[in-house]
Amino acid sequence: MIVKEATESIKIKKLREILKRTAMVSPIRKGVEDELAISLAGYRGEKSLDFHLEMLPEDDCFIFHDLRIPRKSSYFQLDILILTSNFFLIIEVKNMAGTLIFDRIFHQLIRILNGVEETFPDPISQLYRQTFLFKEWLKRHRITDIPIESLVIISNPHTRIKTIPEKANISKIVTHSSNLLARFHQYQNKYKEEKISKKEIKKLYRQLLKQHTQNSSDLFQLFSYSEKDLLKGVACPKCESLPMDRMRHQWFCKKCLYFSKDAHIEALKGYALLLSSSITNRECCDFLQISSRHSAKYLLKALNLPVSSSGRHTKYDLDSL
Repeated sequence: MIVKEATESIKIKKLREILKRTAMVSPIRKGVEDELAISLAGYRGEKSLDFHLEMLPEDDCFIFHDLRIPRKSSYFQLDILILTSNFFLIIEVKNMAGTLIFDRIFHQLIRILNGVEETFPDPISQLYRQTFLFKEWLKRHRITDIPIESLVIISNPHTRIKTIPEKANISKIVTHSSNLLARFHQYQNKYKEEKISKKEIKKLYRQLLKQHTQNSSDLFQLFSYSEKDLLKGVACPKCESLPMDRMRHQWFCKKCLYFSKDAHIEALKGYALLLSSSITNRECCDFLQISSRHSAKYLLKALNLPVSSSGRHTKYDLDSL
């Protein structure tokens, strides 16, 4: 059973919102686009594995996508974790096209695509670290006597896999997604003794879900960006142009001539995602680009948002949007 599904991360949602509110001529736009493409490729790679994961025995497997577990002052992340009574399996997913060359001498990944050669961190080394840290986490929870296998899965079926040196054998740890079921059956045949009961697994997965922490990294810092660089206003739901005009209790897009009564809701969600989970009347006027404080107050009150203070400095809680 899938305990934690693959979903779009907060980082992807933030990147989309930043991109929507970044000028076409901005020097950071290309960096945001590239980071979003990488994040989406990872998410789609994990989602593409669902077809193969569904073939695993549903009653015997507890499957987690994107676990991010704290360790001291940092975190470690597992793309996919599968818990069974006989063994655990950690999977690192790579959704990359072209030719992948695993350099076992310098422990790096080389990708050749359309004649362009790029170098990336070594997924095998990443997987070794993740497995080590997960074993360490299990020890702290008094689980030490269970085998842990690990795999790097290449989700793109057309990707070619090579190694440096050519004779290096990585087939035990790197494979295509189509081979997941066969590899799982190998582990089942290898580990036939039950090491942990299903009751204990359920206790363990509740602890994993409890400790999982979403990545809310500071993307402004990553791109040397600030609030003043954001394009403000209400984006058109149809063409995404900024800003819409407020006319007769509706929003109007001058570009595609679209009218909307509630386009400001998505803008406020974007504010909550990028800037703050609460907003004052004045901040609402500034972000939505409306001149009337009475209009801003009307829009906020109509949403029945929880209010965290009163008077001149009333703050509206946007978490419930």
